[in-house]
Order: sequence, then structure tokens, then C-alpha cells
Amino acid sequence: MRRVADRIAAGLAAALITTLAVTVPASPAAAGEPVKSPDQGLVFYSSYPTEVVGRLATPDGVCHPLPAKATWAFPWSGGFQSVPGYRTPDCSGPGYELNNFHSWAPGLFLSYRAS
Repeated sequence: MRRVADRIAAGLAAALITTLAVTVPASPAAAGEPVKSPDQGLVFYSSYPTEVVGRLATPDGVCHPLPAKATWAFPWSGGFQSVPGYRTPDCSGPGYELNNFHSWAPGLFLSYRAS
């Protein structure tokens, strides 16, 4: 009976280790560019506060695709006045200001224009 219990415990431990290895994500720093403070330009971050997923050096007024994993942005430098996000890929329709210390769900905005 003891051997059976030991085999079951070993099997459960192996299953747990395998499950954790598959389901636990890699560290945010390994997945993307780590945060620098202070940084430069407009920087887009994922829901992990330590992962940079995109950046724009200076405002250019051009429609850009928003990084898919972006959930918030911060203008470290570069004179960014307004950064509206759009729910369309071509910056059409109403714009919602992304440059004011709030976050959004990933995929909510598809494009942005910085001025």
C-alpha cells in the first residue's frame, strides 16, 4: 500500500511541475524591453508595468498602429500635446485621449496620432 501511495504522490508532483512549467508566463522583463526611468519620447507599456511594447520619439501628426499589447502610455519627453487613440486602424472616427494617466483594455484602440 505504501508503494502505491508513493507512486501516486510522485505522479502528482510530476504533473504539477509540468503544469506550472507550461502555464506560468515568462517574466515581463524577459518578454519585452524593460522600463527605463526616466525614458525618452512617448512610451507604450503592456499590462505588466515593466514591459515596453512601443515608442515614438517625437510627435509627428501621422496615424500609427497602436501596439497590440499596449494598455497605457506615458510621454517622458518630446513635447507631446495630444495623443488620441482610435478604435479604427486608420485614425478615423472619434479620438480618445491616451495621454492622461489612465489605462485601457488591450485591443480597445487600434491606432493613434501624436501631436
